[in-house]
Amino acid sequence: MFHWLAHKLGLRSCPQCETLVDYALDGLPQGQQDGVRKHLDDCPPCREQVRDFFQVREGLALCSKQVDAPQDFNGKVLARLKQDPPPPAGLLLPGRATGWPRFWLMAGPVFALMSVMMTVVAAAALLTRQPAAPGPSNPLAAMSAAVLGDPKASRVSLTSALPGSDAGADLVLCKGMDHAVIQCRHLQASAPGQNYAVWVQLAGQPPKRLARFVVDGPGSCCHLLSLEGAFQGQGPARFMVKPEGAAVTGPDLLKGSVDL
Repeated sequence: MFHWLAHKLGLRSCPQCETLVDYALDGLPQGQQDGVRKHLDDCPPCREQVRDFFQVREGLALCSKQVDAPQDFNGKVLARLKQDPPPPAGLLLPGRATGWPRFWLMAGPVFALMSVMMTVVAAAALLTRQPAAPGPSNPLAAMSAAVLGDPKASRVSLTSALPGSDAGADLVLCKGMDHAVIQCRHLQASAPGQNYAVWVQLAGQPPKRLARFVVDGPGSCCHLLSLEGAFQGQGPARFMVKPEGAAVTGPDLLKGSVDL
């Protein structure tokens, strides 16, 4: 359908429709027949049209009743041709049309109907086409998507360590990656010179700081954390979020455990 519109608008250099019909009926010179066949190898829309012409040709052949000619049929035809004078040049009688004129008289309405249908379908497709969804707009968004979409990622639910607080967070990190994603809820905005730090304590090891981040305002926020080295933890692990000042690390604000 789009091939037909492009052909009408002059945007493609494909063979004319009449040439494709001639090809389907083996009516082209051998050199031109080979040229069209080579074009069809690289042009799916033209192949579809030729396939339709083949089907029309076969359908017309099947519609005709098959009868055996009388034994003296050829002799009578030759005798009649000798008796009747040839029609004037350019005179087309529907009852006596043969060859290409007869083909177009019979198949022309079919091609006209197909053209109308293809135009309607092409217009509907252009009007209903939806724009493609944009991908990540920057490397940080792409990196966050890679962490969140990793099927082997570890997800830790952190809850408040202080009574009466509804703060929380979800931490997602992958073994061997030096980035993680944290989604915080109801953490207070960081004071000047203060930030938050994510800590981890593996079994039998002292706590280790993984990354720092800053909260700009109250409510929910999402951060891509740059870890202090590729994460290699395994086994039971306890995670904490602590406030940090210039030289002091505060108590646990959030905590959670997971088996890596």
